[in-house]
Amino acid sequence: MKFSESKDVELKEKYTKSMLKTVSAFSNYHDGTIYIGINDKGDVVGVPKISEEKNVIENIINTSITPKPLFDLNILQIEGKEILEITVYKGEDGPYYYRNIAYMRNDTSSTPVDGVNLTRLLLNSKNLTYDQLKVNTAKLSFDYLENKLSSILNVQKVNQAILTTLGLYNDNAYNNAALLLADNGELNQSYIDIARFKMDANTFLDRQRHENQSILAYFDNVMSYFEYQYPPYQIIDGVRRISKEQVPLIAFRETLTNAIVHRDYLLNAGVQIAMFDNRIEVVSPGGLPSGMDKEQYFKGLTSVSRNPNIANVFFRLKLIERFGTGIKRILDSYSRYKIKPSFEVKQSHIKVVLPTTNFDYEKLAKKEGIVAYLHAFPNSSRQHIEQAIQIDKSSLIRRLNELEKQGVIKKRGNGPSTVYACL
Repeated sequence: MKFSESKDVELKEKYTKSMLKTVSAFSNYHDGTIYIGINDKGDVVGVPKISEEKNVIENIINTSITPKPLFDLNILQIEGKEILEITVYKGEDGPYYYRNIAYMRNDTSSTPVDGVNLTRLLLNSKNLTYDQLKVNTAKLSFDYLENKLSSILNVQKVNQAILTTLGLYNDNAYNNAALLLADNGELNQSYIDIARFKMDANTFLDRQRHENQSILAYFDNVMSYFEYQYPPYQIIDGVRRISKEQVPLIAFRETLTNAIVHRDYLLNAGVQIAMFDNRIEVVSPGGLPSGMDKEQYFKGLTSVSRNPNIANVFFRLKLIERFGTGIKRILDSYSRYKIKPSFEVKQSHIKVVLPTTNFDYEKLAKKEGIVAYLHAFPNSSRQHIEQAIQIDKSSLIRRLNELEKQGVIKKRGNGPSTVYACL
């Protein structure tokens, strides 16, 4: 039997104090196993006086990790030698500290938890989300929220009772959701940057920054700017004049609300919106919330919300529909067109690319058209590029190779599964 280290397996030839960092990491984030008596190469070397060693290690873990972690410690017989197997379970009372430092796994090593992740661990241990965390502030105004509630729900005055009902005030204190929805909350990370370009980031046309306002004001202001930049256009179909959307309104609306409501406000970054002639790119800080994977995200199979109090207010104001339906609505809004949006889900951010429905790539120079198309439709096949750019196969392959050598695009896969994307 051959052993190897991974994110949830650590090998130790013999006990060392560094092992306690891994006990902290597994306790904080996920179950894991530590084997003592197996070297870094995965060879079984065994543990002498194993019963005594077992008792010593059990005592050290219980007295060195705060609070006490959950673990099992067993003696195994492998290849005629005895080793120790320590199975550590993710705890519910964290963060779990070793020498006043909480640890996390970074590939096959255990490293100290940074400030943002430590705050996240503390919130999880209290079963709280960021927007539910109480804040020490006495004076907040809610004029914008009051106007919204008046027009949508006929609520005439935002008082303490209304704020409590909305989940913004509890136990004589506001929370972060209240700060974000207030007129004067002024959280540094609560802002939206919009930049308007032509075809690439080198052709800058306009920029707006929305900050120090209610996130409801952000939503309305950005929607107004979007409608100004991407008005509907008309086409003639036989004897009928048909109105079409450059970017489906529903798609942008859902993308924007997702970026505001579900972003990670622990990160000191704002929502970034880049508007081009052929696409809109929206980047929101933070990946998927805990408990959601990519499959669930794309299929809308879960209602997990990173900021449930904020989501509840947006839901009551009819700015979002039932939780978990946003991605489906974005995709459905493009169903009448022959193109579709794309999504990039990373640990640090989520990026949504909404292509315009009426852009003509044939009017561009061939290389420029290829790059523009791949920005709007990342991970496209050669056939799709060829059809959009209207270029013959051999010329396209030559230009793709040139762009790849120049470090402008990258190729993934082989044969029929080959796709291209911009760097």
